[in-house]
Amino acid sequence: MRDRLGALAERDFRLVFSSTTISAIGDGVAYIALAFAILHISHNSPTAVGIVLACRQAAAAIVTLAAGVIADRLPRHLVLVAVASVQAAVQGLVGFLIVGGHATVTLLAVLAAVYGLADGFVIPAQNGLIPAVVSTVRLQQANALIGLSRSILGFGAPALGGILVSLGSPGSAILVDAASFAVAAVLLARVRVAPRADVVEPEPFLRELRDGWSEFRRQRWIFNTIVFFGIGNFAGQAWGVLAPLVVKEHYGGATHFGFVGSAFGIGLVVGGLVTLRWHPSRPLLVSCLCAAPFGLGTWMLAFLVPFPVLLAGQVIAGTGLAIHLALWFTVFQQQVPEESRSRVSSYDALGSFVLIPLGTAVVGPLAGQFGVRTTLLAAGTVVQVMNLLVLAQRDVWRITSKPAAAPA
Repeated sequence: MRDRLGALAERDFRLVFSSTTISAIGDGVAYIALAFAILHISHNSPTAVGIVLACRQAAAAIVTLAAGVIADRLPRHLVLVAVASVQAAVQGLVGFLIVGGHATVTLLAVLAAVYGLADGFVIPAQNGLIPAVVSTVRLQQANALIGLSRSILGFGAPALGGILVSLGSPGSAILVDAASFAVAAVLLARVRVAPRADVVEPEPFLRELRDGWSEFRRQRWIFNTIVFFGIGNFAGQAWGVLAPLVVKEHYGGATHFGFVGSAFGIGLVVGGLVTLRWHPSRPLLVSCLCAAPFGLGTWMLAFLVPFPVLLAGQVIAGTGLAIHLALWFTVFQQQVPEESRSRVSSYDALGSFVLIPLGTAVVGPLAGQFGVRTTLLAAGTVVQVMNLLVLAQRDVWRITSKPAAAPA
């Protein structure tokens, strides 16, 4: 076990791991609380849920490219400190508004946009930071542990969020999230990273942006697959918008939806444990194969499968996603040079997520026009077709594992 968790022996990675774990607990609680708070305020309107979530996602997408440039210029752990501080303040305000009965869909949408502006920095900054705080030989292990940090304690958070909502306290659940971000900011401020040798006098912003695009284009395995993942993520928003409504009407409400989220979290734990030890010879191929179960939940909701089957499907989906992300980020960090890692990550994130706000915004109206079941069936079909197109890319099959160097 010491060998499997060896990355935690490194102080700076341990701090990053701890901050991620703590904020993941709060986020698991807050997602359910926010969704059901919006449903309560809007009288069960899935369109209102979609609008608030779309504002957060759109703001994150808008700032992503600039975030990549900034994270390549500044100490990445300090960028994450600033991000966590903003998110703590926003979630604190959201929680107090809901507790005080002053929240409206418009206010929540505005605050969601502010939260999203901060959240857009997370992936570029963190993707560049992880290789700087852990030994090369432990890189995949570190990525697996980062995945576990969002789930090993957080898989119980959705159930806790559902219980808090059932008790009539969605605002309290979101205040828990605010506190978790404050603690995460304190931990990240203690990280010590050696000055980067690749940092030179900053070039003009647009030139750095263009250089990042050139490196992104050079990494053909990212460039050739990202469009398909982006379309799949667009369709996948049917789950985020319609699942709370379907569970509320057919499975028992917030508490049951909390159990669904917890089942997904259990799968994330299982997948993280698998990638602590498993080092496939074709990590990118395995990563893309393991992404396939993620869209099956929409089909299950469409057919109103028995609740235990829905839970089992979420465990499988969570397991696959954890393996997918750990291997994807490991390949990314091995293939992309450090000096442009955050900028390439920002293009990767933008391509993957740019259509998500649109998907979130249109799911409610589509469900109103064509019905919830038809929308869920169509969304699940699009996701699976996109997964097949990703697997058809030659570069997905080409990349093999790099031999690991000895730990420092």
